[in-house]
Amino acid sequence: MRYFFTGKKIILVGSFVMLGAFGSHAMAKDSDVSPREQVFLLSPKKTFEYYCSPCHGMKGKGDGTFFTIDLKPKPRNFTAVEYMKKRTDDQLIKSITGGSRAVDKSNLCPPWGKTLTEKRIKELVAYIRNLSSQEAEKPVVAAKEAVFVEEKSSVFKSSMRWFFLIVITLALAVGAIGEWKKLKKEATRR
Repeated sequence: MRYFFTGKKIILVGSFVMLGAFGSHAMAKDSDVSPREQVFLLSPKKTFEYYCSPCHGMKGKGDGTFFTIDLKPKPRNFTAVEYMKKRTDDQLIKSITGGSRAVDKSNLCPPWGKTLTEKRIKELVAYIRNLSSQEAEKPVVAAKEAVFVEEKSSVFKSSMRWFFLIVITLALAVGAIGEWKKLKKEATRR
């Protein structure tokens, strides 16, 4: 009887070990991403900064660290409003998933379809779209800021003019008082 209980324990422990091994293998397969890469997968912005900004730049203007004068074709400027209006989301998804060669562009942009999830690629497309919409809003914001800056600068200039006038007036008054005192001393000596 004792042999039966020992055999049952071995089977039970063995099955837990096997389940643990298969479970850890499945988890390792899902988390086949280094801790450093996990940081860059926290948000679409971080993903863009890690995977796309070396060529496209941190702001998507096509001026990343791998951008050189000799690079033909140059990395795409995602802030170009007119160009981005012409591109559909499906084209952007296809170019991220299969690389730029998948949309008959350069072969320099690698495919990220096996690296990034479908959800992250869609979030990345939304982030890239946002880069061009921010660029479209800049002239309106700049015009508002220019009006506000002019008001500040005119107030500042006016304040500086008054300050300069007060300083000059005080300097002249102090000089005049000093001269009057000299004249008074000379008059009392005579």
